[in-house]
Amino acid sequence: MLRRLYRLIRHQDGAALVEFALILPIMITLFMGAFEVTRVVAADMRLANAAQSVADMIAQQSNITSTMMTNFCNGGQLAMTPLSGTSLKVAVAEVTNTGSGRVVDWNDTTCNTATTISGATTLATSLVPNTNDSVVIVQATYSYTSPFSYVLAKSYTLTQTAYQRPYNVGTITHS
Repeated sequence: MLRRLYRLIRHQDGAALVEFALILPIMITLFMGAFEVTRVVAADMRLANAAQSVADMIAQQSNITSTMMTNFCNGGQLAMTPLSGTSLKVAVAEVTNTGSGRVVDWNDTTCNTATTISGATTLATSLVPNTNDSVVIVQATYSYTSPFSYVLAKSYTLTQTAYQRPYNVGTITHS
């Protein structure tokens, strides 16, 4: 009887398969989680690039029209490639230090958003220290939807803010 029990304990055929079956779900979960986190981080980096690109395009102008803003929005959507740019929302404001305080010169919500930048003057406090200085503030929002949600949530709302001083003029006009 003891001899049979000893042989049964020493018999290891299939032990690796059982161990693999126990570890496999954990390994798949770790892999899928790393994949999803990487995609969200990449989307956030693309969003930061899109916001800075839009701010840079605006800062190069002296006068902005609604047609130009539409083109800048399209450029921001292209910066989101290979992700879909359709859920990109961009709000733009220009803030100027008038000497007696900071004022919002104009807001633009052409790019798929109905909300303006809240607290734009507060955001620009340290960016326009001198009288007649101005800064363009671009706040971009992107709704990232995961192709599958195995570990993380199905969707995330990412937000990035970019600041850019006008290149050629003190203040950009908006018509």
